Amino acid sequence: MTEPVSVTYYEAGTHLMPGAEGLQAYAEAISPIFDVTVTPTGAPPQTWIKSYQIGSLLLGQAHMSDGDFVYTRDQRKVAAMGLDVILVQLIDAGRDLRFAGEEGVTAQRGDVCVLDMMRTFRSETSVCTNINLALPRNLLSLSEQELDGLHGIVLRGDTAAGQLMAQHMRQLWALAPALTAEEIPVVTRATLDLLTALSLPHLLASGPDGPLHSAQLMRIRRHIETRLSDSELGPARLCRDFGLSRASLYRLFAPLGGVSDYIRERRLQQAFGQLADPAHRHKTMGQVAQENGFTGWAVFSRAFRARFQMTPGEVRALGPEAVTQRVRTDTPHLPDWLRQLDRV
Repeated sequence: MTEPVSVTYYEAGTHLMPGAEGLQAYAEAISPIFDVTVTPTGAPPQTWIKSYQIGSLLLGQAHMSDGDFVYTRDQRKVAAMGLDVILVQLIDAGRDLRFAGEEGVTAQRGDVCVLDMMRTFRSETSVCTNINLALPRNLLSLSEQELDGLHGIVLRGDTAAGQLMAQHMRQLWALAPALTAEEIPVVTRATLDLLTALSLPHLLASGPDGPLHSAQLMRIRRHIETRLSDSELGPARLCRDFGLSRASLYRLFAPLGGVSDYIRERRLQQAFGQLADPAHRHKTMGQVAQENGFTGWAVFSRAFRARFQMTPGEVRALGPEAVTQRVRTDTPHLPDWLRQLDRV
């Protein structure tokens, strides 16, 4: 039986150190993400955070009660920390009032809220328990335009999207201490794909071309995902398959950086996952390249190294650890509090 991986665990707050000392420890722990002010309302304020590092994901639970709590991430904080991370927050108990823009939005139990840590934010609460999921934004298979649209999205708890994401985050929190090295890349990929799939309709439906544009683009993207191994997959093939002119196809994929670049990125992402996954170790690296639509090893190797700053052989040798190594390479400015959860 595979032994659980040694998952790095971190906690701070009043459950360990009551009173002002615990409040200060909590404030310091979350300082890379938010500044917090706490006003007592009677009984001593209670607040704590517990976190696990799961491959490229930082998963945590935070609690606050018996006080008025204000969390801010202003332009000074954004500039100082350079934290290029998407934060997903499940309101697991209580509620808060949050400002990702000018207007406040109330989030309550069961709602899943998405924030871009390169943007400003403010929230207010008196009692709340959150499950928080932080992930580097460049791991999401979204264009820059779509990534910008993530900030402030709320998947409501009475919708299918909200319930699916909430249940996934609760289950991930329950499983975190016992995840094995082999399971971590699978769980990471599933989490990223689920968040992308559930958020995408919110991003595209409000775009300039409306729901019709969104539905057609999603159909083509699903088509691409099932045919990444086809070396002939490209603009000409998609135009034939969907009866589109090249101009129409290019307009659809312009927000994603272009159709050819999108296909190439998806192939490289899938190849990285396969090379890091022990379940695919029986395949040669040449087979992995071919199965992801690359007809020549030299072309694949150059593209892979340019994208991930690691060779295919290095990723194969690292195995599941390659996922963590990739985060270290892709996000060099993660603050020390996040980095310390990344130790093996």
